[in-house]
Amino acid sequence: MTMVTVEPISLRQRKQVATRRSIVDAAVRPFSEKGLDGPTIADIASAAGVGKGTIYNYFASKEEILVAYIVGLEEEIQGRLTRFAEAGAPLERILAGLLRFHFRLKRPTYRFNRVFLSQLILQADDLGEHIARMQEAIDPPLLALFGRLQERGLIHRSLDLRRAVLAFKQVHFGLSCLWAMEGPPFRGALRAVDEQMAMFARWLERRP
Repeated sequence: MTMVTVEPISLRQRKQVATRRSIVDAAVRPFSEKGLDGPTIADIASAAGVGKGTIYNYFASKEEILVAYIVGLEEEIQGRLTRFAEAGAPLERILAGLLRFHFRLKRPTYRFNRVFLSQLILQADDLGEHIARMQEAIDPPLLALFGRLQERGLIHRSLDLRRAVLAFKQVHFGLSCLWAMEGPPFRGALRAVDEQMAMFARWLERRP
């Protein structure tokens, strides 16, 4: 039997990961205050407590930092997808639970997400390349989730999963905009999540 060994991460690598994460976390504040175009690399470096050169060691541009933030958020969500895929609950509650979890993760950076969504709408053409990269992180785990739900018989077997995922993302985006416009405590947005997922689940379950 072949043994697979995993090389332990070095102290230097841990520091690099920590520095990269601290830059992404620190960038949230200037982006929240000045929009996506306003902050300079110098602003982000100041917020992170590092030099501009350090920023460029990790990111080619401030847009790269935005992508890293969204991808990092998706990675956190992906860590919970197995739980949702195997949940012993009706489909509508599984999907609503996933969206509620998503919004719960985004709540500490609510101001940033509000700015990000507004700029995403206004500058969709300019951000096209970066949006495509974000989708590369978002789509595969969602397809795996919907595939497992289909295997379990919760989604109609004839439904094309890519179409289902695209529809889910469209509904999610609309709910995200509602969430961002409403603000804390998000009662209306969360109620809408439950209502929309109840209707969406019926479509997934009964697709002819």
